[in-house]
Amino acid sequence: MTIKEKLLIDLQSINQPWFLQQIYQFVQLIKRNSPSKRGNREQVLAFAGTLSKEEAEKMQIEIDTEFHHIEGEW
Repeated sequence: MTIKEKLLIDLQSINQPWFLQQIYQFVQLIKRNSPSKRGNREQVLAFAGTLSKEEAEKMQIEIDTEFHHIEGEW
């Protein structure tokens, strides 16, 4: 018997709604805080091709201008 099957059997035996609510809230918390297994590749690739070559070059120049100098003393 798998862990999932054991959990389902245990959950089905619980008769207190407040206790089931606590378990549900705990599971939601775990889901929110667990690292994504898929990553965000699909979300990033959704932006592929949205900038023209000119826009991309302009953005690269702006990034180089703003971030390739060190402010203050080192």
